[in-house]
Amino acid sequence: MPGRHASDDKRRLRRDLRRAGLLALGGLVVLVGAVFAARTLIGGSADGDPAVAGTAATAAPVTTLADTAAPTTAPPTTAVVTTAAPTTTTTEPPRPPVRAPSQTGVLVLNATSVGGLAGRLADQLADLGYRTVPPDNHSENLDTSVIWYVEGYDREAAILSEQVPDADLVLFPGDAPRAPITVVLGAGYRE
Repeated sequence: MPGRHASDDKRRLRRDLRRAGLLALGGLVVLVGAVFAARTLIGGSADGDPAVAGTAATAAPVTTLADTAAPTTAPPTTAVVTTAAPTTTTTEPPRPPVRAPSQTGVLVLNATSVGGLAGRLADQLADLGYRTVPPDNHSENLDTSVIWYVEGYDREAAILSEQVPDADLVLFPGDAPRAPITVVLGAGYRE
């Protein structure tokens, strides 16, 4: 039986080589396209970057060189992208520790008609370790006691308010107090 031999026709040989080259080129294009699609579907990109966080997708099957002869279509997928609102973190500088009573100056003013009230409270605060300045009378009578404090002494004033439970804590309204904390005793104060 005679075997099949290549044709001596050079045009036919060139045509067959061109056809084989085009088939190989087409297979390569399908392979590259399939790899690109698979990487995109599983969360990567063509240049190797990882996917954006929060993206979920169904992965396409890996295409091999043997699969390029019969191109396949990947099943449709649904991507879920979640986004979160940007968060802003503001950090406050750490606050210094609360000053000890020995580092806290206190002025006690009497805004009642009871004589010596400011002096007695000033003595009690001195016994607790506060630096007291000589007590005095307030220019007008008040019903409710007030603890004025300069900026930065809010925590110390809150601690001192345990000694004057009916007092309102208020940031000092003036310019230059005689002490960082001023206690003004009103008619509601009870010894």
